Amino acid sequence: AYAKAEITDRQSIWIGLTQGLCLPFRGFSRSGATISTGLLTGLPRQLAEEFSFALAVVLTPPVIVQQVHRLTQANAAASEPLHLQALLTPGLIGMVFAFGAGLIALKWLSAWLESGRWKYFGIYCLVFSGVVWGMWAAGY
Repeated sequence: AYAKAEITDRQSIWIGLTQGLCLPFRGFSRSGATISTGLLTGLPRQLAEEFSFALAVVLTPPVIVQQVHRLTQANAAASEPLHLQALLTPGLIGMVFAFGAGLIALKWLSAWLESGRWKYFGIYCLVFSGVVWGMWAAGY
């Protein structure tokens, strides 16, 4: 349906700026923000979604490398450093569960976006941010 549509330099700049603005905010939906920006700049839904996820593919590996580097530096500076397995196991378990939750969220996101019910993704984000905040406030 969008075979003739292309992303202009201006659209890609706006989407990239939005992606960059979201980086410091943990838990903020970068994909939601970049898709919304794409839609606001006039991109077709499917192209906005695909471009947003292409950005995530490019961004994720360097972020993982950076976080592993920070973790190993902090571990080396600790008074009793952990073995590599003890150091990485909690993070790997968390990544597996985050991956599963992310797949479910992306399936909902894609379905809502393609059916024109984009607002439901915003509601989902607000509800779960409240749940996470409540868990944090309760000490979990």
